[in-house]
Amino acid sequence: MSQPLTSRFAISAEEHRLRQIVDSSSAVIYVKDLDGRLVLVNRAFERLFKVRADRVLGHTDHEFFPPEIADVLRANDLRVIQLGHELEFEEQVPMGGSIRTYLSNKFPLFDGEGRVSAICGISTDISSRKSLEEVLRFVALGVSAATGNEVFEAIARYMVRSLNADFAYVSRISDEGPQSLTTLALYYGGKLHQNATYSLKGTPCSEVFGRSFHFVPRDLRSSYPTDEVLAAFGVDSYAGYPLFASDGRPLGLIAAGRLGPMSDRDKVESVLRIFSVRAAAEIERLEAEASYRAIFDTSEDAIFVHDIDSGALVDVNPKACRAYGYSYEEMLKLEIDAFSAGYAPYTGKEAAGYLARAAAGQVQRFEWHRRNRDGSLHWDEVLLKRVTIGGIDRILGITREITQRKEAEQALRASELQYRAITNTALDCFISMDEAGQVLAFNPAAEQCFGLTREQALGHSLLKLIIPPRFREAYEHALEHYLQTGHGAFLGKRMEVVAQRADGREFTAELALTQVPGDEGPRFICYLRDITERTQAEEERARLEQQLRQAQRMEAIGHLTGGIAHDFNNLLTSMLGYTVMAQELAEQGSDERLGKYLSRVQRSAEKARDLIQQMLTFSRGSRGKPQVVALDLLLGDFIRLVESTLPATVELEVQLDHDLPRVLADPVQLEQVLMNLCINARDAMGSVGQLRVSLGQQELEGVCASCQQRIKGRYVALTVSDSGPGIDPALRAQIFEPFFSTKATGQGSGMGLSMVHGIVHEYGGHIHLDSTPEQGATFRVLMPAHSPAAGGEQASAPAAARPFLRSALCGRVAVVDDDATVAEFMGELLEGWGLEPGIFCDAEQASQLLCADPYAWDFVILDQSMPRLSGLQLARRLLASRADLPIVLYTGFSDSLLESEVQQQGVKALLTKPLDQQRLHQLLQVWLESPGSGYKAETN
Repeated sequence: MSQPLTSRFAISAEEHRLRQIVDSSSAVIYVKDLDGRLVLVNRAFERLFKVRADRVLGHTDHEFFPPEIADVLRANDLRVIQLGHELEFEEQVPMGGSIRTYLSNKFPLFDGEGRVSAICGISTDISSRKSLEEVLRFVALGVSAATGNEVFEAIARYMVRSLNADFAYVSRISDEGPQSLTTLALYYGGKLHQNATYSLKGTPCSEVFGRSFHFVPRDLRSSYPTDEVLAAFGVDSYAGYPLFASDGRPLGLIAAGRLGPMSDRDKVESVLRIFSVRAAAEIERLEAEASYRAIFDTSEDAIFVHDIDSGALVDVNPKACRAYGYSYEEMLKLEIDAFSAGYAPYTGKEAAGYLARAAAGQVQRFEWHRRNRDGSLHWDEVLLKRVTIGGIDRILGITREITQRKEAEQALRASELQYRAITNTALDCFISMDEAGQVLAFNPAAEQCFGLTREQALGHSLLKLIIPPRFREAYEHALEHYLQTGHGAFLGKRMEVVAQRADGREFTAELALTQVPGDEGPRFICYLRDITERTQAEEERARLEQQLRQAQRMEAIGHLTGGIAHDFNNLLTSMLGYTVMAQELAEQGSDERLGKYLSRVQRSAEKARDLIQQMLTFSRGSRGKPQVVALDLLLGDFIRLVESTLPATVELEVQLDHDLPRVLADPVQLEQVLMNLCINARDAMGSVGQLRVSLGQQELEGVCASCQQRIKGRYVALTVSDSGPGIDPALRAQIFEPFFSTKATGQGSGMGLSMVHGIVHEYGGHIHLDSTPEQGATFRVLMPAHSPAAGGEQASAPAAARPFLRSALCGRVAVVDDDATVAEFMGELLEGWGLEPGIFCDAEQASQLLCADPYAWDFVILDQSMPRLSGLQLARRLLASRADLPIVLYTGFSDSLLESEVQQQGVKALLTKPLDQQRLHQLLQVWLESPGSGYKAETN
């Protein structure tokens, strides 16, 4: 039993307001329970059915409507309940002796547990609209009976009658272009008028063409005062609807109007919409006929159009005239016999028979020997077909010359010796066999390929001669199946097979097999080609494609990583800077905990900075300091540090060869490579196993594990091997990607092998990987030997560290940085050092202001990566205005700038983000006066 209505629909203050809204709606709104009983109706419902709510609540549709209507209403309700979402229906109910149509939007109501508890319906009376559509559909059917230009005239007349209008017209794009239209039918004053072309500018049609329905109910001339045509006709109201092709192209429009006002916009739009479909279809048909004529005239096949009764020519295309040597007028006057060779079966009599059969509906395809005007004979392939052109039945003939093909066929049939010559000189193997598989022909190419003479092959089973034993049974069954059923997947197709030479060597071949009829049964022709070299070439191409994809992927990841690093360095600049500033303030106070917390924040930010540095190393956005290095001396000392990081359960074996060629690289980065490989090996073994590190010179050929390039040559090889579980082959293409890790969460950043990839390839090296499941993995870092002629770089001695003395500074410093957070931090930092900062976040604006008065500034700090204008470009502008202006660049990421290069262009230094405050302060000390010093330091 359902709960009482009063308990299930208790009226709260909020629900009372909702009920007021529902009762004020003009739409009929009602709620039914799952059994179909009405539990709520609004006042519109009561007015419609002339009944009070208390008389219908608790009752179902079957108590008010006939069974056939109530069943439909209930079925619609059940669909909404079952599907659990909103649906829209057109429902018909009896009302006042007639059937009314309602558009009902029905949706489920849910209880607190998400289950459907009731269904709500909102119904709108659309009976008038449906009635209008029925009337218009009848009118449209009347228009559809017209053909040709009568269609447009009928549309104009029916629009006037349907809308009680004074004028109506149909127009399309004129030959002058889309800025003007040409009428196809103009109906005014009860009759059709002569068509005309008019400009769209200043007319209401400009709001319709290519756009949408436009309606002006009155005072048309005040809205379009320059439309002289409407003024001449005295038109006061207007309605237009656009015409579009099936592909969306604008075609034109239809329009109607009155000398007085026009009302009922929706009805007018509905009428015009229906007429627009027929008008657009007819315009498209006219375009199609024009296209047909264009195809007809430009076809490279000769086309003839014959009268269906007499067979006489009524039209020919230019190709036919050129092919036969006659003018268009001459062609139409000739009898069909004039185009025949003059001997049976190529005479006018046979041609008339073909035409008669085509007129009867039988498509005719045949070859015809024709005679041209100059008396020469030619072969044609002819198609005759009955068609309708422009509403008239015709016979369409299409001919294509095949003289060369016929001559080739005749020559082939006449020369068996030529066939044998082609077979014997073919570069591919040509072999034929009978239905029992016995060899009937074996050309010289087959002799050379298989190492058998023709005499050795003839009469023997082909499968036993050229197919390895393990495949023979399958081929024998396939041949037997074909002979029994006539179906075989191997016939008429190219397929790769494994074949065998006389000495037992196997090779890959491409085989094509076909069947030809013979006097003694079917014959099979085999074309076989040795594709060993092609297969190898395809394998090499696949490897190169894989190499390219890997290189593109690594390059894309590198660009992404560099971009992320740039943004993070901007963030870390302000984070670390503000942390240091906060620590200085904390040191002046007495809160020790605040200082401790800030120290922890600084350590975390520095770890983030180090991680960003690793990302830059992978993306080659962070250059090392290469120098000529003896790896045995460098790594011999570093191995001790590596050993200290390994647990006692890992057995370390080291073998370093001496007197090896030196390599050009950054020593610190090479130590990072060794450390990362050893840590990965330790973690892969679970801290238990054998770790082997060796160094030597090695000749190696293979593929680089990270960049997929082929490597071949002699390298200085650093090898790290472990006894762990090995690397899954499916993961090998991913292990060098940043942040990819197979370790548990929190046990690794996934940047180790990414750094190895970036460092090794920065110096022209490669990485070779050997790994077998459960037998460990071996990484070989292959470095090219350094050639003394290359003039390797030597690392310069590090500058002596200067104490970070925060001496007072004075001067005006301009900071240009598009990152507002970084710019704000720089302003506070410089202000804290006693300077007067000027902050600019727009490089172009800064360029104008700074260049206008360059002597107003004592120092300039520019961010390199800014939109529209880079820091270096801005520096060049400033130096052009004032050559002695001290300028410093700083950047979060730049793979293309070196400090030595920017210094050559007049910039004093290149700093990186996160900002080294000590170095910036030292630069400012050098180039700015201290308070009261009375001098400015000389430039270095």
